[in-house]
Amino acid sequence: MQIVTEGEMPKIPEQIENEGSPAALGIAVDIGTTTVAVSVWALSKRKHLVTVAEKNNQVRYGYDIIRRIAFAVRPPLTGSSSVVETGHSALHYCIVSQLEKMFSKAIFEANARIPRGYQPKVESIVITGNTTMLSFLCATSVANMAAAPFQPATLFDTTTTWSKIRDGNAFEFCTALDKPTPELLNLFSSSVIPPETEVYIPPCIGAFIGADAVCSMISAGFPVPDSKDSSLRPGESKVKAPLLLADIGTNSELCLYVPDAPGKKGRILCTSAASGPAFEGANISCGMPSIEGAIDKITYRNDTLVCHTIGDKTARGLCGTGLISAAAIMLKNKYIDKTGAITREKSKLGDGTACIELTPSVYLSHQDIRNLQLAKAAVRTGLEFLLEHTEETPVFCIAGGFGSKINLEEATAIGLLPLQLEKRTVQLGNASLSGASALLFSNVLRDKARQIAKKSVQINLAGIPEFQERFLKGIDF
Repeated sequence: MQIVTEGEMPKIPEQIENEGSPAALGIAVDIGTTTVAVSVWALSKRKHLVTVAEKNNQVRYGYDIIRRIAFAVRPPLTGSSSVVETGHSALHYCIVSQLEKMFSKAIFEANARIPRGYQPKVESIVITGNTTMLSFLCATSVANMAAAPFQPATLFDTTTTWSKIRDGNAFEFCTALDKPTPELLNLFSSSVIPPETEVYIPPCIGAFIGADAVCSMISAGFPVPDSKDSSLRPGESKVKAPLLLADIGTNSELCLYVPDAPGKKGRILCTSAASGPAFEGANISCGMPSIEGAIDKITYRNDTLVCHTIGDKTARGLCGTGLISAAAIMLKNKYIDKTGAITREKSKLGDGTACIELTPSVYLSHQDIRNLQLAKAAVRTGLEFLLEHTEETPVFCIAGGFGSKINLEEATAIGLLPLQLEKRTVQLGNASLSGASALLFSNVLRDKARQIAKKSVQINLAGIPEFQERFLKGIDF
């Protein structure tokens, strides 16, 4: 699977004073709804050693956050002879066991990159992610996140140990877990992470604006909103232009920094858009992750749609970037109209449903196009709402794997991105992971993350006036 793991590291204010052992390692983790990435660093030199990434195994319990929350809060199922594992236990042990295996793989690969004769030892871990993923990790209740007012049990900003996280004891109010299976106990007993290893979990802003957004803001250079120059951290300069950050995915997080103005203090506004899994290649008839064989780019040559696949392999399906590309090219060449209706070279599925054939085995149905329209309308509505709160066009920072791969011109052509942002866009890569990596080395940046989370204002997009009208207006291409 192609998972974006590289991002722009923010400047770390603290200087390295006394170099420690080259075997002392730190681990940064980004737990996404769809993917999990683990980076290993040599603490003494701030040197990146290795990154491993995988699909989040929790997708078996639901592809998006809402489905996983529903699974977590369902009552225990009963069998003929025993009680089946509770939902929250299943989700907790699923991610913990996956991290244990990923840690082992990452440390094994990192061992080849440290001087011979040293035994690697993990001394510090920073784990970021959205609020729901962190709740599953720490075994805190998500019951109040299933309905309004969407109140998580904690907003984190906590330092604990790996053993407490693994055992579900990071907080006094953690939900009780089922006993781990013999297989899990065996996995835990052979862990490469010492039980008392320090784990820091950065702060979240709200139920759907998580620590991943805060880490991304650190990476993007968001300042702490304040009208005083004395609030600047070492290595920072006054930010005079507005900044707009978007991490587009299953749950898209959008953040806007508005700088100080005469008589007005700077502020950060945050919202989230439930864009669904279409951008991840899910909920699409021939959708698939960004792996070999996925169509990621479509061009129009000699009156024909020409597909490019990852790895130049035989086309197996369509990933999120390919879906954007297909819609833009088909719209431009009148295969579909602005409403998404298929107007040219229609094919029909067995049930009579209209579709467009991309290859003999890959097609796009009208429903696929509609799912894309709904996803892009949710993001576009959020972006336009935030843009109304700044008079100057902001520098637009796109974070995350999907945002790092999309063609900006095509994304603008289908209406995913407002036109004024296209020429002011910076693609940051995995800003959440790079921000978490920086927190391994800097207490100053941890304090900055704390202040950003504290001073950010979360806005419920669905609660704004005329939201439904704005959303419906944004569906058409």
